[in-house]
Amino acid sequence: MPVDHRDRPLSRLLPALLTGVLCLAGCGSAPEVRALDARPVVVAGAQGAPDAAGYRIELEVLNPSAEDMPLERFEYIFTVKNVGRFEGRWAAFRTLPPGRSAIMTIPASTLLPADLGERIDLDQDIDWRIEGGVRYRAPGLIGQILFDAGVRRPTQSFSGSGTFQIVRPAAPETTDGEDAPEGPETGPASGQTSNPAP
Repeated sequence: MPVDHRDRPLSRLLPALLTGVLCLAGCGSAPEVRALDARPVVVAGAQGAPDAAGYRIELEVLNPSAEDMPLERFEYIFTVKNVGRFEGRWAAFRTLPPGRSAIMTIPASTLLPADLGERIDLDQDIDWRIEGGVRYRAPGLIGQILFDAGVRRPTQSFSGSGTFQIVRPAAPETTDGEDAPEGPETGPASGQTSNPAP
């Protein structure tokens, strides 16, 4: 059976054409993400003891391209050494202008173990680390078409670390004579006796 070799040049060109289209869709134009800070907020439990901690993580995101860059969402793992780990995602829904950066805050939370005081020294700095990625739409019309079609939805990875201190809630202050409200003194009711304390 004769073989038609006329389609071979076209088949060899297809990978190069696809690569060219993807580069036009924003090769080398990924956002740059830098972790700046993480701040914990201790949440007290029913008995007033620390029960959980929420965190606000600040990220600086830069658009190095010459066109607007829409950000879709962050996916990340936030770890506090000897305390806990949080894994989640957060919708960004923000468009960065060309050459501009923005400070964005993403949340995390961990339960505080009952033996927290034995695991770490609460008076010392505590290590934290974040690893993740931000999904974005490559700049330009082709980038939008490929993103909407699900052909190319790029994700730029990032990581960062630092330290913080957990600020524990202050215990309520009490003074002598304020433990119970004063009331009128009454004697025992008729037919009842008053037992002295042992």
